[in-house]
Amino acid sequence: MEQSVSDVDVSTRARALDAALGELQLWGVDRFSFEGVAHRSHLSPDYVHKMWTSERELILEALRSYTTKMFSLPDTGSLHGDLTELAMNLGDYLNEPVARRIARMFVVDSKSMVVDADTRMQFWEIRQKVIEEVLERAAGRGEVRGDVKPVFVMHLLTSPLNAVALYTDQPLEPGFCRMIARMVTRAISVT
Repeated sequence: MEQSVSDVDVSTRARALDAALGELQLWGVDRFSFEGVAHRSHLSPDYVHKMWTSERELILEALRSYTTKMFSLPDTGSLHGDLTELAMNLGDYLNEPVARRIARMFVVDSKSMVVDADTRMQFWEIRQKVIEEVLERAAGRGEVRGDVKPVFVMHLLTSPLNAVALYTDQPLEPGFCRMIARMVTRAISVT
């Protein structure tokens, strides 16, 4: 079966994004380059330069692509169910070596500022939007207090999981993820 041009473009773009993730894992942001991505993906450097206007743009798209694959918007019908699914998904994500490397890369280092604040915020917006949608649906069902701020819920849910990923080599256990989701649910629920 012959592939259409758009199928080839999508496949080639995916190859470049996978290569970008590989380069990020190997070198981090500070030594990331278009040339490294081109070499790893067996694409021409000109192609990579034409597709992305800057290395930062390519890094963000690669991170978004990988993270979006790992995070889907849950819709279990309850706040507790949605937060549990989010915590479990984040735990699974952070148990992947690529994700641990990404999490560590995003830690603020005031000396090097390897990842600038704007890049960091754009990456976090992916999770923020998911949390906002979960809370909006929960509010519609009357499950969440009116004074709850999505950014705080994101921090309450993700910080304990990120701490394990950042400071240990231990896997995030499903029971721990469920416990965090249960605690966050109790903290923000109406009753």
